Order: sequence, then C-alpha cells, then structure tokens
Amino acid sequence: MTTSRLIFFPTNTNKIIDKPQLLKTLSDSQFITTNAQTNNHYLPGDNFLSLITFLGCSPNINLQPTEGESHCFISIIKQTQQPRCLGHTQTATPKCPACKKRITEWKTPDWKVAGKTCTCDKCQKQTPYTELNWKQECGFARCGFEVNHIYPHEAVPTDQFLNVLNQASGFEWDYCYAND
Repeated sequence: MTTSRLIFFPTNTNKIIDKPQLLKTLSDSQFITTNAQTNNHYLPGDNFLSLITFLGCSPNINLQPTEGESHCFISIIKQTQQPRCLGHTQTATPKCPACKKRITEWKTPDWKVAGKTCTCDKCQKQTPYTELNWKQECGFARCGFEVNHIYPHEAVPTDQFLNVLNQASGFEWDYCYAND
C-alpha cells in the first residue's frame, strides 16, 4: 500500500542538511513535537497547522494516532551521496526547461537514477531528470523530510515555513507531492 506524502527538499540537489540540524529546525519552529513517537516518526507540533495551509472546504487530517486509522506524521529522509527521486505522483509529467512544453516520452526504466538525462520529444534538448520542471509532482535531492498521509495538492507550505527552512539551512527549499 502506498502512502501519500508532502515532501520537502533543498532546491539545489547538491545541498544537504544533517539530521540533527533539521530536527532542531523542525522542533524549534514547532512543526514537529520534540520526541519521536517511534523511530523516525514525529507527530505534528503546535504550529503545524499554521505552517501548512490545507486546501478545500473540509480536509480530513488525523493529527493524532488513533488505533486502526492512519494519521499524519513527519519522517526524515535518509541522506544519500547522490541526488535521487524522493517521490512522485502517478500523474507526473515534466516540462522541458528549454521549450517549456510537456515531455510525453519521458519515462524510461532508469529515470530515477542520478545523472540520467531525458530527451525532450518536442525540441530534442537533453536535460538531467533532476533539472526538469516537475511542477511539484516529483522531487530529486540528497536529503529532506516528508509529511505522511497528505494527499497530492491537499496542502501547501506557507511562505513563513519555507523561510524558516531557508534561514536555518542557508539554502532554498522546495516541495512536491508523492503517491508512488
């Protein structure tokens, strides 16, 4: 069974932040509670709902563990040596950064592997998958964190939260949705 996620990661795929620094930032901003419920399973903190904006008229988000039901929790993505695909939606279709058109023939068996390139079927420009315009439908990085049980386009981070991440790390952050 797949879990829908809202994933946060550095915009520059070469940047990293170590886990203790990231946990401190998330805890200090009260995005997460200070202690993990279990290993790498953090509950939303007191400011979670002010740092994430939920869209729609009545989202149904379970913020506390309830027996037999899924609940929203935050986990840190394990840091890697090379950028990798952190997740994607089932409807992801990237745009070419050169011609700005959707690439229809983008998916190859090894598209998630670091360093692989995609050839635009419109303008023939070759671009690393990490540099395609995914429109928040896919993300590549070496580190990050994810908010579990958030459906694609159900919530967006506030500018305030992205600024907290940017200031704490010294580089810009982005986000994407995944249900892969």
